[in-house]
Amino acid sequence: MNKSNENFLIVQNAMNISQQEAFSILEGEDETLKPLAFFSIDKIENKNQAELFLFQLTNHSNPTREACAIRFLDVDFDIKFFEDKNSLNTFVNAICDINPNVARAIIELISRHKTFAKLIMPKIIEKIEALIDEFKEYEKSFGALSDNKMKNRKNHAKNKKLFNLYWCLEALGEIVEEKNEYDERIVKIIYLGADFLDYTIREKSAKILAKISCAPKELLQKLKNDENFYVKNQVYDKIC
Repeated sequence: MNKSNENFLIVQNAMNISQQEAFSILEGEDETLKPLAFFSIDKIENKNQAELFLFQLTNHSNPTREACAIRFLDVDFDIKFFEDKNSLNTFVNAICDINPNVARAIIELISRHKTFAKLIMPKIIEKIEALIDEFKEYEKSFGALSDNKMKNRKNHAKNKKLFNLYWCLEALGEIVEEKNEYDERIVKIIYLGADFLDYTIREKSAKILAKISCAPKELLQKLKNDENFYVKNQVYDKIC
């Protein structure tokens, strides 16, 4: 049997398995079958299944993580299964996944569940603050915060942090409710984000600011006058 036919049979067999068999696959180590197994799971029925499902979201192969994240959007489950500290941390780590498809799916999942979004938001804020603190360390070595990317383009670790910051800000922008009350920690994040050289960070910061009631006028004007169209477009009709 050639490799193509063998792969076809693997896929065919995996797509015909029961939900119980699918969870058994997730308990194993076959990263080839795991992505397919997710599509045989329609419902997470208890906490043990929830933990097994969520476990695949980080520290596994790229196809497994992506399939897990995408299936979270269609599988039936009680969101209360995922309200413990470890689960919340796992979701925040998934937002920082190197695969943007994982990040997008998890952000959409969180935004669908308003109560859960409020529960995880402090964790996301903590992660953003930690990432910004790391950039401050770079500032000591490479100059002003706004120059950090330009002065060290080849620093893979730092660019990865920039990528993580982008997705965490996107998550915060999606789950902050319209006319959200003034939050000192969030506003401080926006102040710092507004000074980044990378316009995508400024854009995500402006998106969050647009939802904040009684936003500081000087901050609003700074972003309204940003040289980048996408940044100022986020707040062009925002009035203090």
